[in-house]
Amino acid sequence: MEASPAKFEGMDVAVLSRIVIPFMMVSREEIAGVRGLSREFCEVPFPPGARVVQAEKTEGAWVVWYVERVDAI
Repeated sequence: MEASPAKFEGMDVAVLSRIVIPFMMVSREEIAGVRGLSREFCEVPFPPGARVVQAEKTEGAWVVWYVERVDAI
């Protein structure tokens, strides 16, 4: 006897998504004037309640993986 696969409603499922941010959209800020210590940042249009899972720096952009609907996990 085979078990039927679980069926999920759209609002019950966490969604893994990614966004690609080109370097030209990223700003760099020096921290406390210490050589080599800086942070990169930009405004990203994440949906409300999203949580970043992983970020990778590639040759031309940041690839950011995030989970939507964290409360479904």
